[in-house]
Amino acid sequence: MPHLSFCESRGRVKNSFFTLPLLSALLLCLLTIPKAQANDDDTRFIQDQTRRSIQQQSQAEQELAAPPGTLMYEGQRYQVASTLESLTPAIYVAINTSQWSQLPEFVERYRALPGHRPALANMADSLYARFLGKYPQALRLMEQASEQEPQDARIQLELARLWFEDHQERRAAKGFARVLGMGLPEQAQMLVAQYQQAMAIRDRWHGSAALGWGRNDNINQANGYYSCLSSFAGICLFERQMPEPIASRMNNYELSLQRRFNLAGNHNLHLQPMSYGSYYSKTNDAPNASLKDYSTNLAIVQAGYQYLDVRNSLTLLPYVEHYYRNRASEYMAHGLQLEARRSLSQKWQIGTSLDSKRYEYTRKGKQLGANYAMHQWGLNLSYSPRANTSLYGGVTASRHKYEVDQASSKDWSARVGVYQGFAGRAGLFVNALAIYRETRHDAYDFFLGEQRRDRQQLYILSAGANGWQLAGLTPEIRVRHNINRSNIGWAFDFEQTEVSLMLRKSF
Repeated sequence: MPHLSFCESRGRVKNSFFTLPLLSALLLCLLTIPKAQANDDDTRFIQDQTRRSIQQQSQAEQELAAPPGTLMYEGQRYQVASTLESLTPAIYVAINTSQWSQLPEFVERYRALPGHRPALANMADSLYARFLGKYPQALRLMEQASEQEPQDARIQLELARLWFEDHQERRAAKGFARVLGMGLPEQAQMLVAQYQQAMAIRDRWHGSAALGWGRNDNINQANGYYSCLSSFAGICLFERQMPEPIASRMNNYELSLQRRFNLAGNHNLHLQPMSYGSYYSKTNDAPNASLKDYSTNLAIVQAGYQYLDVRNSLTLLPYVEHYYRNRASEYMAHGLQLEARRSLSQKWQIGTSLDSKRYEYTRKGKQLGANYAMHQWGLNLSYSPRANTSLYGGVTASRHKYEVDQASSKDWSARVGVYQGFAGRAGLFVNALAIYRETRHDAYDFFLGEQRRDRQQLYILSAGANGWQLAGLTPEIRVRHNINRSNIGWAFDFEQTEVSLMLRKSF
């Protein structure tokens, strides 16, 4: 990283007078850039990709336009009289054929008739509320209908389906099992079997694993900057030379998993382990380099509580994080993440998160960094105009606190991305993300002569073809381009591009 580039005697000043200032700056340099920023960006990208791949896309129900008081059935329009004999089958047909605009008027007339079934009216109102997206009302009315007629198979089936859609797996499983024992017709039994199969799929581990091969043109995030600090008679007496970028072939991998265990109702145990990393064939052979091997591995295990219903998700996840670099464990971190998401509609989703984490460096890791705390708040928004299209973005504010004020910093970032899947047998998709970040350090650095401020741009492009599989593996191209610009540009400016071809297995 750029601060390490400077610390590795990249300013090779040819005069012993500068030896002590350079040595005293060594520790400060190691503290000046929070290494977790790059990790956090990649972690969020991979987790969002996993979440998107397993997210169930709800389909809008289609309603048939028919004048009030009439019903479309098998291509014919029928006038529905205000009698129990006419309205009872009309309510069932309206439900079965998704003629939701007709249903409220039918139910209103049905309730006004003596001898009507309150349970049927409540079931119809419940399904209409479900159509409108009012799931708490839909569940309340269907549970009321179930209490009124506990032996009605259709009501029990619809209640189990509502529990399933509301992610109440335990209740749904019991409901479907009960319905199967009520003598359903063959078609209804097939429907229940499909729901049970979907529940079995929900209960599995979900995620993806990938292996890749590629190239990184600047694994040490260097800039090769040269400057003459002092000269006499055209001769440079004191010069500063930053190392040249090191390009390297690479192998990389990703493993991202999620699983939910339903405890009761909408309450769940949520597990989310992940790991990713890169191996670079080149190393830094400079004799005074504190960082010789840039290969990395990051592993995170999150486990905690999740509340999940059809509209809302709330997770409270303690986690641990391990970072391996330079052929040794560099740090262990422990933290707590609180995240809330809400579906405003079938197209819009909003979310917010709080994250607090403490980094503890190992004895060998303290040659490259120092302990610090990170606190972060984020706001996210996504829009899905179609099932295979998603526009997403958000803002994040972070605080990195070290014991040294010059190393402590505040930053904010904005990100915007688009996911697009294309129709066709190839199953082509593109996922592109752009991040802009500004970082400002807390105090003036007397050695560097500035109070450091950085502007970073990060671009990640992922494209693949789900239909082109080899032994169940999907090809995917990943491009990651990083640009950092600092007011102390000679030490911290750099550009880096990484390209890899990955083979991914999703499950």
